[in-house]
Amino acid sequence: MPLKVLHTADLHLGTHFPSLGNYGPEREKDFLTTFSSIIKLSLDQKVDLVLIAGDLFDSPHPSLNLFGTVKAELEKLIDANIPIALIPGTHDNIMASDHIYRHPFFEQTILFKEPILKEPKFLDLKEHPIYLYGMAYHPDVPGEYLKNLKRRDMPGIHLGLLHGSIQGSPDWKIYAKDFPVSIDELASLNLDYIALGHYHNRMVYSHEGKIIASYTGTPEGKRFKESGQRYVHLLEFKEGSPLELTPVPINTKTLLEKEIDLFTFPTQTSLAKEILKLSPQKEKTLLRIILKGVTENILDIEKIYSEIAPYFPHVEILDETSVMNSQWMSHLEKENSIRGFFVRRMKEKMDEVKDPLEKELQVASFKEILFEFQKKAELS
Repeated sequence: MPLKVLHTADLHLGTHFPSLGNYGPEREKDFLTTFSSIIKLSLDQKVDLVLIAGDLFDSPHPSLNLFGTVKAELEKLIDANIPIALIPGTHDNIMASDHIYRHPFFEQTILFKEPILKEPKFLDLKEHPIYLYGMAYHPDVPGEYLKNLKRRDMPGIHLGLLHGSIQGSPDWKIYAKDFPVSIDELASLNLDYIALGHYHNRMVYSHEGKIIASYTGTPEGKRFKESGQRYVHLLEFKEGSPLELTPVPINTKTLLEKEIDLFTFPTQTSLAKEILKLSPQKEKTLLRIILKGVTENILDIEKIYSEIAPYFPHVEILDETSVMNSQWMSHLEKENSIRGFFVRRMKEKMDEVKDPLEKELQVASFKEILFEFQKKAELS
């Protein structure tokens, strides 16, 4: 019979979201809902094994309430005789003496809580001998200990769990290079599959035409750079056949970040209408709009927000437009008025500023004051 395995990682349960304002507490619930969905999927699919490749929690010290909720969900797998293999990651690491993985509950799981593997752990599932290899993340353990995960000379299916950074991956330049390894190093371990964690966007790695490892990414987007559909991986091992890897959508809400160039939108009303077309499932979408381009007036961001916010759980609008090179600005500079004097003086001051952050703050202030001038002109 084929062996079915579910791979997930980077759930970051217990993450707080102050940047999401009023939606922050709801976002924490979204993460727990997605975790429950992963457990349900494992039960519905009758998987034989669940792999969690690090950062189940966002901290080594989750709250008692959170731990109780997570424990109750994991017990559903234990009650169904589905083994759980997991490793601590960078966030829920083992460096503190009182880390969560010291709790007696985890004795019911296959937990790799040491940073250096001595011997793989053995399971007998559906008459398949299974050997599991894993190591808890620790910043002081050098990469040379990766060799301890090398396949032992025993018949069966050999699976690894690793929380680290793959050289050359798209996230290599963005995220911390914790426990860096290369694809060639992973391939040299000669394992049948390595469940990876740490990088938050989905990637699958092959060597000589065979899948050898993958990141599932976060099952629920933690930041807007983790936009779009999120997944877990269902793996199927059949004797004499290549590994089958199926990504299964699992997220509760979707993060959507979209840049819009205002050159194509003559009015704010047309802009709001276009934004509302971005997602067919607005009630399940957390939206960030980044406005770009040169505009001939100051945008009424509050008005745009009020037109689209009722349709989404959370909306952010970042105004990165420029009026400095617009025809309107050239006209204002020539005005013999208080507004014209203000524009000329502010442009002189901004030309003198070298620090990028200070310039950004000055531009934002400049826009706010110009908007007030603009409103008065519209009323007169």
